[in-house]
Amino acid sequence: MSPPPLPTWSIEIKSTGRSGTVEYHEEAGSLSFYWEFGGGDAVASISVGDLAKWTAAYPWAAGRRREILERVAQEVIRQKAPNCRADIDDAGGYIDIRENAV
Repeated sequence: MSPPPLPTWSIEIKSTGRSGTVEYHEEAGSLSFYWEFGGGDAVASISVGDLAKWTAAYPWAAGRRREILERVAQEVIRQKAPNCRADIDDAGGYIDIRENAV
């Protein structure tokens, strides 16, 4: 018996000046997160909301928060910041995209 197929997902990054949205899409639903350029070694910060807000807003994704946040972080880096790393702050509800140390 074959394992079930992995869900198909995509990420779209939209900009409006110094900020915008990161939109995550998959068959089960979509999520939209606000992002803005950062300062210091933070290239950008993506606000994903705390766990309570996430669970209320996206019940279909409540049990998969970490998986989805990692996908978002990896894809933002792949598309827009290939020389950066991501710091996911679950408690604060942020993904910070930071420059790699030289």
